[in-house]
Amino acid sequence: MKRLPAAALLTTIALAQQSPAQQSSPDTSLNIEAPPSARADVTSIDFEVRDNLVTFPVLINDKPQAAVLDSGAGAIVVDDKAAAQLKLDAAASDGEVAGAGAQAQRLRPVNLASMSVGSLRFENVPGYAVNLEQLSLSAGYPINVLLGAPVFKDHVVTVDYQRKRLTFAASGKGPACSRPIPLEFVHDIPVVVAELRPTPGAAPVRLRLLVDLGTRHHAVLLGGAFARSEAGKALVRAGVPQQVGHGTGGAVQGSVARTAELRLGAHRIDEPQVALTTGVGAFDAAGVDGSLGAPLWKEGAITFDYQAKQLCLPDLPS
Repeated sequence: MKRLPAAALLTTIALAQQSPAQQSSPDTSLNIEAPPSARADVTSIDFEVRDNLVTFPVLINDKPQAAVLDSGAGAIVVDDKAAAQLKLDAAASDGEVAGAGAQAQRLRPVNLASMSVGSLRFENVPGYAVNLEQLSLSAGYPINVLLGAPVFKDHVVTVDYQRKRLTFAASGKGPACSRPIPLEFVHDIPVVVAELRPTPGAAPVRLRLLVDLGTRHHAVLLGGAFARSEAGKALVRAGVPQQVGHGTGGAVQGSVARTAELRLGAHRIDEPQVALTTGVGAFDAAGVDGSLGAPLWKEGAITFDYQAKQLCLPDLPS
């Protein structure tokens, strides 16, 4: 994987409100014995859903770490403290994370000699060391590693929330998809084109949205140029002000509003609730209008096929 430029989008993970339940200290013990599938072209492991995040153990340089699968990350990201414990040789800062919140976080290139996810093993993987403390505080448990683009690029990845099963299939061996949604990529992060009708009588607005497993508590989070447009400003005024997220730079304030309709390929969602904010610099850095989040697909399964450039979603409520 080629190194991301310093200003590139790394992650919009943990864009969710912190609840009192998240402030506890849950058991973070790791089980690294998750059995792979018997088929040679398919590997499956179990995961936990913790505050809508897909969490499971990995091995970094043969040492167990708690990881979160993050399609909103264009790289492997290791927390600064974990990187020090793993004795990763972090280079000088490459720039700042274009994430969410006001606090800037520095990123330093690192190289992982090996990384194992179930029976999959990756060698000589470039990544970044970043302070993930704000994300861990938001989630209510330590997040040491974010697994981004490198674990998606060469496999068909299915996240089955109902069965709590993560499957990596060889290219062309993934599940059938009756209504695939085309994908494009920005810094190796998947993006879909959607149409949002803000109000019943309004014309639809074309949006480019990240598909982000780390956007936890909002099915649709809007920002970037759309949040500054007249349509976006009108929705903000009509919505309820509240904290809408928590990213690498801290809390994110915004507004939550009801809209008329959202279309994603052949999928249609009537009267979706959306969150809006101007506090996510990652959207502007990537040139997108927002993100789709876990509540949209968490009752079923979502499949990413980077090589075929398509996304498969469960049947969505209409």
